[in-house]
This record gives sequence, C-alpha cells and structure tokens, in this order.
Amino acid sequence: MLEDLNNLLKRVFSSEETLVFAILLIIAFFVLFFLGNILTPFLISIIFAYLLVGMQKRLENNGLSSNLSFSLTYGLFLLLGIALILWLAPLVYQQIQSLILEIPKWVNSSMIFIQNIPQNYPDLVSSDQITSFLQSLSDQITDITQNLLQASIAGIQNTATIAINLILFPILVFFFLFDRAEIISGFLKILPKEREMLKSVWIEMDEQLSNYTRGKAIEIVIVGCAAAFTFILFGLEYIALLSVLVGFSVLIPFIGAFAVTIPVAAVGLLQFGISFDFWLLIGAYVLLQILDGYLLSPLLFSDAVKLHPVIIMLAVFVFGGLFGFWGIFFAIPIATLIKAIWNSWPKKI
Repeated sequence: MLEDLNNLLKRVFSSEETLVFAILLIIAFFVLFFLGNILTPFLISIIFAYLLVGMQKRLENNGLSSNLSFSLTYGLFLLLGIALILWLAPLVYQQIQSLILEIPKWVNSSMIFIQNIPQNYPDLVSSDQITSFLQSLSDQITDITQNLLQASIAGIQNTATIAINLILFPILVFFFLFDRAEIISGFLKILPKEREMLKSVWIEMDEQLSNYTRGKAIEIVIVGCAAAFTFILFGLEYIALLSVLVGFSVLIPFIGAFAVTIPVAAVGLLQFGISFDFWLLIGAYVLLQILDGYLLSPLLFSDAVKLHPVIIMLAVFVFGGLFGFWGIFFAIPIATLIKAIWNSWPKKI
C-alpha cells in the first residue's frame, strides 16, 4: 500500500518544478482563506496594476517612451479615481441614505395593503393568517433594524481603516506598476531554474486573464452607463445606486444579473405600482440583460474564457463558499488557472 502511494506521488510530482508549484498553490490557498479580508487592498491593487500594464504596453507599442507611457497611464488612473471618489461615491452614499429613510414608509404602505387583503379577497386568506404574517414580518423588521444599527456602528469604527486603505491603494498600484519587473524578478528567484510547466501555465493564464480583466472593466462601464440611461428615460429614483449595482453585477456570472433584478423591480414597483410604466421598465431592463448576455459578452470574451457555463457556475458556488466575496470575484480566473495547470502538468501521470 505504502509502495503504491509512493509510486503515485513520484508520478504526480515527477520533477522539482511540480513539487514547488504544488507548495506555492497550497500556500496561496491558505493565505486567501485566512488572510483574504486583510489583504483586500493588496489584491485590489494587483488587479488594477494588471489592468494598467496592458494600457501602458499599448502606449509603448505606439512609440511612446516607457516613462511617458507610465505617467499617462498612472495619471489617467488617478483622475478616474478622484472623479469616482468626489462625484459618484457621495452620490451613491446619498441615495443609500435616502433609500434607508424611505423604507419605513414603504413598510407601512405594504402593511396597509396586506391588512386590506382579507376584505378584498376573503376567499384567499383569513384575518388570523394576516395577523400571524404581520407579526412575523414585524419581528423580522426588528432584527433587520438591529443589524443595520450594528452595521452602522461598525461602519463608523471602520472609517479610519477605509481612509487608510484609500491612501494605501494608489500607492500600492504605483509600486506594482512601476516596479513590476523587480517584483517579478524577485518572485522568479524562489522558483526552480527549469520551469517549462510554469511558463506554459503563465502564457495561457496571461492571455486569458488580460482579456478577461480588460473585458470585465469595459463591460462594467457599458452596462452601468446603459442602465443609467434606461433609468433616466423612465425617471426612476436612485439612478446612481441602481446603475452601480447593475454595472458591478456582471462580476458574478449568471447570478449577479438575477440578484440585481430584485432591487430594480422593487424600486420600480414602489414608484410606479403595477402599471404599464412598471412593466415597460422591467421589459427594458430584461432587454438590457439579454443584450449583455448574448451580444456584449460574446464580443468581449469570445477568446477570453474557454469554460463551459456549468463549470463557471460550479466555480462561483465552490470558490464563493470557500473564500466569500473574493472567491466569487476570482471564480473564473481560478477555474481558468486549474484548467491551465491540468493542461500543462507533465503527462507522466
């Protein structure tokens, strides 16, 4: 038995490269699992630096010097970041506050409507059933209110942490972008000199991930702006908040679009009621999601993600359960990495 196990391990880890790579994967797994929340600024900085590297390389390929390309790339990043912090973030925060203040009015209106159901539809439900339902709803609202209060207190306590992260973030992006050659060189020193498999994995991952991250950034902007334009046409309230939610929903494959439908439909229902405008709004929103799923996504990701939709959904559930938000965010890249490793691993096994 031990001999069979030993032979299996020798076939799987047939070289120093495979053993080192396996150890690095295990270390990365435990780091993300236990320190994912702590390392959030670093992870976000790495993602943005990776996006900006592609832009910098394109400027260099067009004849600009390395320093000028870096300055233009990082300058554009800072300008967009400042615009988001000074314009979009306060607008979204203001609409969140307004939405929270409107919730008690919506709850009262809903309760009045529910209380009138036995009179309007006596054959469907009884007064006792409505009373029991309202009591249960009241208890749930109390719990939600307490949770919101605790979250608000925690948010006040974490304000300093958020401020530090906002300062750290552009600094980290600067160093990841400016010193990327030295960082990569330092990382390569811990790897074996013979690393054919690692080169193969990196080539496949770099091609697919660069297309994926760039495509997702473009998709977020296009879908968010299209949603904002649609909501403006209908005069919908909380446009900035809902547009941001719709834009970032594309980060979670399949599930994100369905989840964001709930707040969009809720705001539309409370504003328009069950009317022609409400159904027209829902129709326009569904059309936007269809165009994104069947037109925009295939155009952006035709060569980026060569994974079956079932595999993508499985990756979202599995890695989301393991790593939380970061597992959902990195579900497709992790699945792509696993596929690249499988394709590049020595075939002696």
